[in-house]
Amino acid sequence: MDLVNLKTLIESAECGSFSKAAERLFVTQSAVSRRIKILEDHYGHLLLDRSGPVLTPTTAGELLIEKARQFLRLEQDFVQELQALRQKKKISFCCTTPFGVSYLPDIFTSFMATKAQDTELEFVFEMPEAALKGLREKLFDLVLIEYCEDLNLQEFDSYPLPDDEMVFVSAPGYGIDAPLVEVDTLLSQRLYCKKSGCCARRFLEKSMQTLGRDAAEFSNTVFFDDIPFIIRAVMAGNGITFISRSVVASALESGELIAHQVQGFDTSRPRRLVLRRDCSPDPALLDFIQGIFRHFSLNPPPQFSTAA
Repeated sequence: MDLVNLKTLIESAECGSFSKAAERLFVTQSAVSRRIKILEDHYGHLLLDRSGPVLTPTTAGELLIEKARQFLRLEQDFVQELQALRQKKKISFCCTTPFGVSYLPDIFTSFMATKAQDTELEFVFEMPEAALKGLREKLFDLVLIEYCEDLNLQEFDSYPLPDDEMVFVSAPGYGIDAPLVEVDTLLSQRLYCKKSGCCARRFLEKSMQTLGRDAAEFSNTVFFDDIPFIIRAVMAGNGITFISRSVVASALESGELIAHQVQGFDTSRPRRLVLRRDCSPDPALLDFIQGIFRHFSLNPPPQFSTAA
């Protein structure tokens, strides 16, 4: 059924003339007459009495006008529901690559199992400084970072999560079998890093300094901005890497990789969930935050414990 023709019938009956209805509908008078004729031919009844100075609905016309108004109300309700769908709450979440690779898939799957109908999620992987800059500029609603102590979080609200653990890894048979090794044993190896200046590299440099050594002492360093490539290269016995334990957890469990630590070497990186001070999380964002804490088997802080 053509709702345009029904709308034209209603306007014509309310205006009492085809010319006035045409003005309201911004069409020609002939277009209005043609639409009414289509309806009359379709239903086999005269719908408007044209004998007097003013158009008046016939009995059949009154019945159709009543039903047409019902149809149009249903259409309006449908349009409003479609608009509500387009106005899904969007959550923009930024995290560091180790967290994104290790934990985000499970958190995302759990959240979308109940929130897919009314929430859109945008995920971005960034370095901690870029993540905080985006949070400050309101590009992100929430960020999660592993960071070094020189990063200032005082302007934000931050919440601790279990620390990230950094480890050296090598392949079985590569020649480093002990879980605890001397730093000189590692310095003689080829080291794969994601890229110069990345979080892992900076943390490595800081930790080396605590031993009075320098990350530049590694015999050879290969920078490659692709974590899967680095892991494959290490598995192939081409060198070692310094990486978040969570990223290679399955390979360590299966025995495809071996983890190594250095005596006196700092391996723990603080992990924080960070929001703007002026942020008042809506129910969808609260649910997402709760999901992150639940993933680590933690109770969320009181301000996140109940969705409004």
